[in-house]
Amino acid sequence: MSRRWVLLDRLQAAIPLLTLYFGLAALYAWQASQHPVPTIFTDEIELAQLSRSIAETGEPARRGEPYGLATLAAYFLAPVWFLGSTTAAYTAAKLLLVLAMTATIFPAYALARLVVSPWYAVAAAGGATAVPALAYSPIFVEEPFAYPLATLALWLIARALVQPTWIRLGVAVLASATAMLTRTQLSILFAVLMLGLLWLAWESERVRAWRSSWTRWDWLGAIVLVVGLAVGFSAAMGHLSESWRETTGFYRDRILDHATWAAGALAIGIGILPVVAGIAALARPKDEPRDAETRAFVVTSVAALTVFVIYTGIKGAYISTIFSTLIVERNLIYLCPVLFAATALAFERGVGRGWAIAGGAALTVYLVSETPLRLDQYPYYEARGLSMAAFANRELGWTEGRIESGLLVASVIAVAIVIALGLLRRGSVVFAAVAGSAAVAVLAWNLTTEVYAAEGERILSERVDGNLTKPYDWVERLTDGGSVVVIGQGIADPTGIWLTEFFNPSIRKVWSIDGSASVVGGPILTPDLAASDGTLTPPPGTEFALALNGVTLQAPVVGSGGTATLYRLDRQPLKLGAAVEGLYSDGWMGSSAAYTRYDIARDGPGFAVVKLSRERWCPQDVPGKVTVRIGPVTIGRQHPEIARVTETKTGVVHACKAITLLLAAPNEPWRVEVQIEPTFVPQELDPSRSDARQLGAVFEAGFQSIFANG
Repeated sequence: MSRRWVLLDRLQAAIPLLTLYFGLAALYAWQASQHPVPTIFTDEIELAQLSRSIAETGEPARRGEPYGLATLAAYFLAPVWFLGSTTAAYTAAKLLLVLAMTATIFPAYALARLVVSPWYAVAAAGGATAVPALAYSPIFVEEPFAYPLATLALWLIARALVQPTWIRLGVAVLASATAMLTRTQLSILFAVLMLGLLWLAWESERVRAWRSSWTRWDWLGAIVLVVGLAVGFSAAMGHLSESWRETTGFYRDRILDHATWAAGALAIGIGILPVVAGIAALARPKDEPRDAETRAFVVTSVAALTVFVIYTGIKGAYISTIFSTLIVERNLIYLCPVLFAATALAFERGVGRGWAIAGGAALTVYLVSETPLRLDQYPYYEARGLSMAAFANRELGWTEGRIESGLLVASVIAVAIVIALGLLRRGSVVFAAVAGSAAVAVLAWNLTTEVYAAEGERILSERVDGNLTKPYDWVERLTDGGSVVVIGQGIADPTGIWLTEFFNPSIRKVWSIDGSASVVGGPILTPDLAASDGTLTPPPGTEFALALNGVTLQAPVVGSGGTATLYRLDRQPLKLGAAVEGLYSDGWMGSSAAYTRYDIARDGPGFAVVKLSRERWCPQDVPGKVTVRIGPVTIGRQHPEIARVTETKTGVVHACKAITLLLAAPNEPWRVEVQIEPTFVPQELDPSRSDARQLGAVFEAGFQSIFANG
């Protein structure tokens, strides 16, 4: 047969796979188009900043600060910023992310082809690319690149284990390194490769012959050696990894819980059956002819399942000690291509041994029954598989108990299907009907879960978008690309800052006068007060300043968007006009607050006006004794203080009422300090309230000229 006909045959064979690729990519691209703004903070903002910096300077940086080693995903996305418009770049980046993650279908097909025929491999690849994890595809995170690269590495590892050669091993190592540089978690692919090589060595004829001569003492020595190596490995990992040291040393009990929850969420998301059938299929029947491809696939799959599950348990346990208790299924999604390829193996060549079916069934039922459903959190970013439970709850109206029962029923049905496939004669009409129906049901389950997970992200994105100033690049338009520093105070919810920074690359720095910019993440600064006229140090060196949350500056106003005001600095130091301290984002103060007025150039004689209100609180009166002091401002340890008290007033603030106090304003920069005792806790006085803060009053302050009333 000529090369032309061989090439034509291969192209025809690729048509089903390409059709699936473009069909799924079209679905995910449409989902991406429904995301007006990023929602995963700070991950999406950081990746955008790194890739933008690479496009501008060739080096990764955040707000001008060198970053070090950046993910390869940042380099892949860098070209989109050459489009100029951030909105156009964001649209292009989402499409690239979708195309990249959907490309998993190709290495997933190659992995499955090691053990099954083309049509079964197409089905396995399609399943691996229709899983709930594909809801990550339009998001500015590492998963859209890491998922196909991890699948490629697993295929190349399995291929290398078929017939190890230096070239094949080198290619597998290179693919694993590329995946690791995209997402550091994937360094565990090297462990998969090492375990695979050790297993092959253990099962080699030479080692088998050597083992046949071992005595009981030899076996005991080997066991002691393995235990010693394990202890040494754990100690070495403890020096290299804080998460390994903390969890294996102090929180070992949590590792199993987090591994169970993550694996259970994965099983729920991909339809349960691929977990039962996939695990069972790895124990091949004794009477099945042995071949190198199947052996390599089984070894790679077992090693991957072991390594990824252990890693996920440790990662989840560690996160629970430093942040929150999460279901970290996101770290297990890389097993989906393995499980779907193993399921295809079960459907085409048999489900495996009886003990493996029983073990896979028991394990899957346990995982599903032990996994919390987190119905109160939708979308649940860390575990897309739980979106099926959210769908049943929100769209079908099922209670949590009913969903749990339904999942157990689905588990029993999955086990029954696997048993039936083992008992029925392959190739019979009944077998084909059972296998075909199961495949369609699993695909429908996966797509439903993926679509509902993506729908949750769409809802969240549109909700966030509704609170964002339009047009998104309003700062860019007013500054014509000139550099901007953000200066704020009392920053509790930084979402607006993140997105304004995302769509306006002219924002180069994020500062706050009270240290609250720490919630924004990345390089930030809290400038010091250098003089009583409101001058801050160091100078930001920018052409403009964007003041937030009540911060006013002594500089020309260029424009405003929402509650933010843009000032022209022309690279001069920041000079505060006025600033408030001690307030929550909703205006309430605790036991103390202060207002400092630096810019008095146009004030003239007048009064400091202090309004304290509990009009938002009526259930129960807890009279608050108020003390207000005023005086010229001075600098104490780079922070404003009252140099000398010129007047003091007192009062009482009651529930449902407000009081206003007037104090003579000095003819120089001045400061008002307020104390309220006692405070109250809404939750303690009214159990229906969830607010557990110590509250004093809603605090407002300002200046009133003596000529205000004519």
